[in-house]
Amino acid sequence: MILRAFILLALCGMTVLLCRLSPPVKGGNEAGVLAELPMVAGSFVGETETPSDKERELLPADTIIVKRVYRTPGRSVAQRDQAHASLVIAGHDRRSIHRPEVCLDGQGWTLVGSQVRTVKLLSGQELSVRDLAIAREVLLNDGRKLLVRAHYVYWYVGADVSTPSNLERQLLTFRDNVLRNVNHRWAYPSVMARVTQGLPPEMSGERIRSDEETVTMLLELVRTLAPKFQKNLMPAL
Repeated sequence: MILRAFILLALCGMTVLLCRLSPPVKGGNEAGVLAELPMVAGSFVGETETPSDKERELLPADTIIVKRVYRTPGRSVAQRDQAHASLVIAGHDRRSIHRPEVCLDGQGWTLVGSQVRTVKLLSGQELSVRDLAIAREVLLNDGRKLLVRAHYVYWYVGADVSTPSNLERQLLTFRDNVLRNVNHRWAYPSVMARVTQGLPPEMSGERIRSDEETVTMLLELVRTLAPKFQKNLMPAL
């Protein structure tokens, strides 16, 4: 018992000493992303979306939210794709950044599957993202219920790092605070699209896409989008 008490006391003393000797933490004012999404991304053209009142209500007031809906214009319905993209950047209140699964659940989506996928960029760099397979029931006008499936792809971006894992984000926050004197101003980009296979034509308005085709389309959008706003992926000038 005496030995355990001594070890605990020593650990507490070391913690206090490290806190006193550590340099002041940087304010985290500079995000690792630009606060904008490009109008054009490959074959997609983006139209600005306004954050909903619910999003504004749930997130701290100094949170930056940028949204666009991307479409492939001038194509027939059989070739048309659509995806929603958003970029959330934390303010001083770090509650802006959280696990998207929480919000999706609040919107009626059920998590069906989750996996990390690798996006190979044109520069040769690789970006790891998390792909959530989600589903929810909607009530049609004729009273029937229809299961709508979708994929939600996201990742976290710090000052000069990125990760698809919320746990790793927290570990990077602690590590870089202590060892690098960096306080990350985290952001999380995301893209989302429905699986249109099985949807009534009047409800879809897009080409028929399976799960796999929807994921492929979203990852291609990420491949084009990410280097245009994520600073550590942007081409050197």
